[in-house]
Amino acid sequence: MEMDLEGRVVVVSGASEGIGRSIAEAFAREGAHVVLTSRRANRLQTAVDGIVGAGGKAVGIAADVTQASEVGALFRQIEEQFERIDVLVNNIGSVVAFDGFDQVSDDQWHESYDVNVMSSVRMLRAALPRLRQSDRGRVMFIGSLGAKQPTGVWPHYNATKAAMVNLSKSMSMQLAPEGINVNSISPGPIWTESWDREANQVADRESVSLEEAGELLVKKKAAKVPLGRIGTPADVAGLCLFLASPHANWITGTNIAVDGGMQRAAV
Repeated sequence: MEMDLEGRVVVVSGASEGIGRSIAEAFAREGAHVVLTSRRANRLQTAVDGIVGAGGKAVGIAADVTQASEVGALFRQIEEQFERIDVLVNNIGSVVAFDGFDQVSDDQWHESYDVNVMSSVRMLRAALPRLRQSDRGRVMFIGSLGAKQPTGVWPHYNATKAAMVNLSKSMSMQLAPEGINVNSISPGPIWTESWDREANQVADRESVSLEEAGELLVKKKAAKVPLGRIGTPADVAGLCLFLASPHANWITGTNIAVDGGMQRAAV
């Protein structure tokens, strides 16, 4: 399937590792100009070097997108290099506190909202002037299955991801007359570096090695997935390519689960 992404300008947040890096790499393979951003300059440069080394077109700009001033500086640098932005992928997100409701403080609730919602608000606000210059503007919010099917674990994280899905829907309505499509993606369990913290907890609790803890964690998560495995970052990246392509011209305001069939709701 031809994606027609050659020369498109794509901005991906949280792109130094995991899902964000995979998304950036996928767009680069399709010939897009990719701008990767993340707080971690060293890891960001490693991701950029990997793309460029494979023949892709990419630049990395370190920024903490929870800070309005840094988002402003990020987009000033982007505007110096590109006349427009075609695709914005809001991938930044974090659990913040791996605790239950009784242990999460007010400050951690505020931090969770700032990281998982306000970062995307700031990114979209700053990107809009350049998105409006595109003939095929696209915005994607990378959320979580917990937005629509929360469990008792990490309620602060699930609540903010639900807010992100709601924001995506609202913005799709507002931006539709301008030809900018906005969608959200809700991944199920996908193994990334961020799982190391949870694996460490399992290792401490079960008195096993970190490697054994990772295997236990994967087995436990996979047992809940109808397709029998946890996902990979590439599973999400492929959907992002489709949504950015002309094949998705009539898709907006939608939340799409990439979860191996975990979501139980029929509609």
